[in-house]
Amino acid sequence: MKFKVNKSKEAIADGGSMNFIGKSGIYDVVIDFASLAVSSGGAESVNFNIDYNGKKQTVWGPYVQSKQGKEIAIGANLINKLAIIAGEDDQLTTSEESFPVGKDQEEKEFTIIDQFSDLPVKMRVQEEYSFYKGQINQKMVIKAFFREDGASAEEIVNDSEIGVALLKEQKYADHITYAPSSKGANDAPTPEEVAEWAANGYGKGNSSSSTTAKTVAPKKAMFGKK
Repeated sequence: MKFKVNKSKEAIADGGSMNFIGKSGIYDVVIDFASLAVSSGGAESVNFNIDYNGKKQTVWGPYVQSKQGKEIAIGANLINKLAIIAGEDDQLTTSEESFPVGKDQEEKEFTIIDQFSDLPVKMRVQEEYSFYKGQINQKMVIKAFFREDGASAEEIVNDSEIGVALLKEQKYADHITYAPSSKGANDAPTPEEVAEWAANGYGKGNSSSSTTAKTVAPKKAMFGKK
């Protein structure tokens, strides 16, 4: 899937003390690298290996393409805005690159988006809780990106006042989603159930990774197709 940066008005509209991001909020992070992942069914997503206050972790990002090869608007729009924040004016490119990841720091190859490596940003994430196989599952959903100085993609393109959109996002920074397990289901966990789950051990969090690159392949057009 090729990805062309879109600066139209519609495309760019803006809608803790811990070293590990596990709560809703807006965080200053460095994107060590962003990688493309393909599900068993063939859908494509973009995941982010980040550094927050010296702590490495992975934040699972949005799906950008369905298993039928169709663009998924919500995810693609988020990546488009991040491309503008990264200063890209044309087309994102990808490379094959390997990194030591996980507890054992085992080398693994990723298809990374070149423009998003070593990129400082502000990132808003929101806790989402749902049931999976009878157990409460926590997911950190990326809701928005801003440039390091607080500028949104819309403010960058329009050369307008910086920080207005970020200030609006602050109103929703502590929001939490309690989601059903599937469309139409009525089985979202309650805040009380989540609080009890957290008190009894919580989850394991996201895996950490390093950003020491070992190999780099020639660049190609996003999403990994010429």
